[in-house]
Amino acid sequence: MPAINTLANLAARFQLSEEDPLFKSATHPKSCGGGDDFKFLALYGDALLNLLLLTHLSRNDLKDSGQITEALHSFHNEETLYRIAKELQVHKAMEIQHNTSFTTKNDLKESIEALLGASYNVKGLESCKEIVTILLQLAIEKKYLNPNPKGILQILFQKKSLPLPKYESTRVGGPDHQQLFQTTITGVYEGDNYTIQSGIFTSKREAEKDAAKIFLTELGESNLLENSFFRV
Repeated sequence: MPAINTLANLAARFQLSEEDPLFKSATHPKSCGGGDDFKFLALYGDALLNLLLLTHLSRNDLKDSGQITEALHSFHNEETLYRIAKELQVHKAMEIQHNTSFTTKNDLKESIEALLGASYNVKGLESCKEIVTILLQLAIEKKYLNPNPKGILQILFQKKSLPLPKYESTRVGGPDHQQLFQTTITGVYEGDNYTIQSGIFTSKREAEKDAAKIFLTELGESNLLENSFFRV
């Protein structure tokens, strides 16, 4: 019974039946033996998700292209969709259907897109609008939105027509298979010179994000990391 409930509950979230072939395809990534059907649905869902997120943003009267890009990325990214997939127990559905406990982060992210693509093919656009609104509510309530501090910092500088800050990432230790990095940002904002140093991370990307967060805090703009452009 719990297995049946897991599948039925997930299918219902996307206004599908667990017996629907498209539901089965949408929860059958390559790591579970799936193929082109899953990829097709994921591509469909990827495009739909951007379209429907833009609809939400336009309803909130957001016109700035930089802010729109950042808002889209804060929801439509691997980390946020992965966390939503875990919350909806997509991984459990895959285990039940395909007798495997191995699913990648990207599999789960793409499964949300594929389920949305399946819903569109079965129920149409209006149903997808409802589904995306519910997923947005979940992401906001659970604090799953994942804003990009580098992008937000860039928007601040661009709005004031200032030269963009410069990032320099340096290896500071660790063996070759687990290198450690630290990033320094330099920039001039409203006449003041800033040199910001990140913490130490195992990837340049994370070090750069950390430095950008610190820079936003220094500028008194850390609230931009908390505020959602979405209102649902």
